[in-house]
Amino acid sequence: MEFKLILKKLNNKLTKAEEQVFNDWISESKMHRSYFEKVQESYLQQSPNIVDIQKGWERINSKINPTKGFFKYWKYAAAAVVVALLSLPFLLTEQEPTAPPTVNVVGNTIEIGTDKATLTLEDGTRVPLEKGKAFNTQTLSSNGKELVYKTKSEAAKAIKYNTLTIPRGGQFYLVLSDGTKVWLNSDSELRYPVTFANNMPRKVELLYGEAYFEVSPSTNNNGTHFLVATQGQEVDVIGTEFNIRAFKEDSFIETTLVNGKVAIKDEGSISNLTPGYQSRLDKGSREISIAQADVRTIISWKDGLFSFKNMALEDIMTVLSRWYDVEVNIVNEKVAKVTFNGVFNRNQDLENILSIIQNTNEAKLTTKEKTIMVE
Repeated sequence: MEFKLILKKLNNKLTKAEEQVFNDWISESKMHRSYFEKVQESYLQQSPNIVDIQKGWERINSKINPTKGFFKYWKYAAAAVVVALLSLPFLLTEQEPTAPPTVNVVGNTIEIGTDKATLTLEDGTRVPLEKGKAFNTQTLSSNGKELVYKTKSEAAKAIKYNTLTIPRGGQFYLVLSDGTKVWLNSDSELRYPVTFANNMPRKVELLYGEAYFEVSPSTNNNGTHFLVATQGQEVDVIGTEFNIRAFKEDSFIETTLVNGKVAIKDEGSISNLTPGYQSRLDKGSREISIAQADVRTIISWKDGLFSFKNMALEDIMTVLSRWYDVEVNIVNEKVAKVTFNGVFNRNQDLENILSIIQNTNEAKLTTKEKTIMVE
């Protein structure tokens, strides 16, 4: 049964024929009745045209189960239709209510993203880092899920640099020698000193991609500032938490401040950010604009979630393509512009998420090998 019939039922807009279909379905099982009651309760709590991302985030953050293949989410919308699926481990289908409708999959070899990276040492040696494989030297250690640099009381005479490259389908956690914590998203690359120089700014370079920084304060590092260079932009940090997005295909660089204070510098201009705000630098014009940001949505990736708020399907597909390392072929441009809202666990099969989107009847999605077709 299509979910739109439930929405029409809640709004007393079913035709006689549709009413019969609904009655047949709800009388089939106790599970169907329980499902409808939960949807009804959620739906009546607020206007059907409003999606409360903040409450959804809080609910998901407290209840989410990272087990592979399982998903919990709060509400899902397509265009003007809000689909209220509140923390339920199943969707409605004509045959089986305990699993999402199947997306057409041909030769599927798509894997869920995981912790993996390539570390390039100062001498050019490339070391693959991945789950189950440890790597240790005098200056660093890795258990395959994170990379931690050892703190030294004295800085090295010559600054040596390492580079951490995160492929599509990967993520990694890094602790620099000053104690700064860095979360790197898929398709990202960071260059940084093995040990920072004394009494000099602690400078790293996000060559491309997305990274979340929890910076060790200057008071713990002889008063030195922390600098992040990104494609011409420089973020001057005293001690704070912030997110930088600068993927290769993006026409902009976004810096979102979670707490603390940073200054955005580019070609002589300086813009200060306060918590809850985001700067957006146009790579072409080099103009910077600052606006209030939905911080929870922006940094959700760091906590293992996809959070989409009024996001076009084509942009959602771009996010999914990085994590699942797939290509996207937009066949229907009109469908690609339809906006959706939802919160999803990243540690689940791609087919689950595509099925939820397709269940809105706003798009047809097909995967062939490692390509998603949007029709």
